[in-house]
Amino acid sequence: MRVAIPASRVRPEEAFLIGGTGLLLVVGLTLGADTPLAYFVVAVPIVLGVSWWRPVYGFALLLGLALLTEQFEINTMPDSIRPLALQTLPIFENLKEYTPLAGVQANAVEIWFVLLIGIWLAQGLLTNRLRLAPIPCRSAWLIAAGTLGVAFTLGVMQGGDFKVALWEVRALAYLLGLAWFVPQLVEKREDLVLILSVMVLALAAKSVQGLYRYFFVLRMELDLRETFMAHEDPVMIVPLLFLLAALYYYRSAPVLERILGASAPFMFAALVLTQRRVAYVGLAVCSVYFMTTLSSIARRRILRVALPFLLVVTAYVAAFAGSSSPFGRPIQRALSLFDPTNTSNLYRVVELENLRYTVQAHPWGVGFGHPYEIVRGMPKLDFPLVEYIPHNEVMWIWVKTGTLGFILIMFFFARIVAEAAWTYRHLRDPLLRAVATIIPVAIVNQLIASSYELQLTFARNMIYLGTLIGLLGPLQMWGGLVRRPTVPRWRL
Repeated sequence: MRVAIPASRVRPEEAFLIGGTGLLLVVGLTLGADTPLAYFVVAVPIVLGVSWWRPVYGFALLLGLALLTEQFEINTMPDSIRPLALQTLPIFENLKEYTPLAGVQANAVEIWFVLLIGIWLAQGLLTNRLRLAPIPCRSAWLIAAGTLGVAFTLGVMQGGDFKVALWEVRALAYLLGLAWFVPQLVEKREDLVLILSVMVLALAAKSVQGLYRYFFVLRMELDLRETFMAHEDPVMIVPLLFLLAALYYYRSAPVLERILGASAPFMFAALVLTQRRVAYVGLAVCSVYFMTTLSSIARRRILRVALPFLLVVTAYVAAFAGSSSPFGRPIQRALSLFDPTNTSNLYRVVELENLRYTVQAHPWGVGFGHPYEIVRGMPKLDFPLVEYIPHNEVMWIWVKTGTLGFILIMFFFARIVAEAAWTYRHLRDPLLRAVATIIPVAIVNQLIASSYELQLTFARNMIYLGTLIGLLGPLQMWGGLVRRPTVPRWRL
């Protein structure tokens, strides 16, 4: 028996308040970046009010800000580009950096998470309707969380640097935390659309800003080693392009489809022009994976629509391959993957040798807070944790947690991929099927990117991926694939 999906309209005044609050936070924090503490005094009551109104609205604000801003300075950005709005919000900096709270190793994002959990818990207790919604792949989640916890604890107890260990695991903690918390927040169909819309609009804004930089600031002059967006932005764009294809076929969320349809050209252009090779690889591999997971009818229809686009891409490659013009630069960047003399490629080869040696020397893992073994020298990078966190962060998990820990954590990701594919096959609601298709795509894409780039330790894309994984819980519950949670009567 299928479970009906709760539905209700978002009133115009609600949408205005949510959007206006988000804009207020972005503008205020950007303008007051040098003295953010004073602005927080004004912003915190607004955040509290919106979050108490409905915790999912508070989370939507947090998600939007996390995707709109940058976590780190983009060191591959040309000097002619100066930081603008959406790049200077200090929400990922520890509070001790700009408040009197010396020694507090927590940032505004983490405080906001704790606040949302507290509000959700308090509202459930006060109304006697506290419920624990099922999370996707609970056993695999518990195993992965336990593995990270053990590797962190043992690493610190065996002399590892606590601050370094904290920096290593905090982004993965966001991912696992949101995989549990998002199912508790998303109660109805409109919540699902709201969260996806926030993702689309935030990354569309980043794309438009990047294209402005490329065309009007740089005048299309960009070195092959430079970018105009953060490394994780193109990676997060990839699953949304496939979401558009799924929404087009299932015709289930017209407003979201229109928003994504209007945003997709900007996001795709930014993905191509910002010259992140790993995003090109992820897009190609995920295209194959996405098509294999679809039903045969959906696959044929989407292929018919995609064929003209593929022909245009083929013609573009044929026309500009080998060209020194700006239009040929993305092709040169992609082909550099196969250049054995490329310094970036050589660095990763040497790094991989060091990681393999570390795995062999420490089969149970070195633990978080400890550097990996460097038996073959590498060029010095402007990254303070270069000896602790390599580019290949899939191998990094192996190095830190050992062979058994690596298997257990990868099992979590594999389990989510398999569960999402199974969920897609058994759902009947068009919108839920469309969303189910992109969850495994996002995981595959992220693991590809994390094999070449610093990704699993970046907060922004772990918040993004953790949110998508968490959405699998409501999809299964609304589709009647898991038991709907009972409502225990809790009394204070």
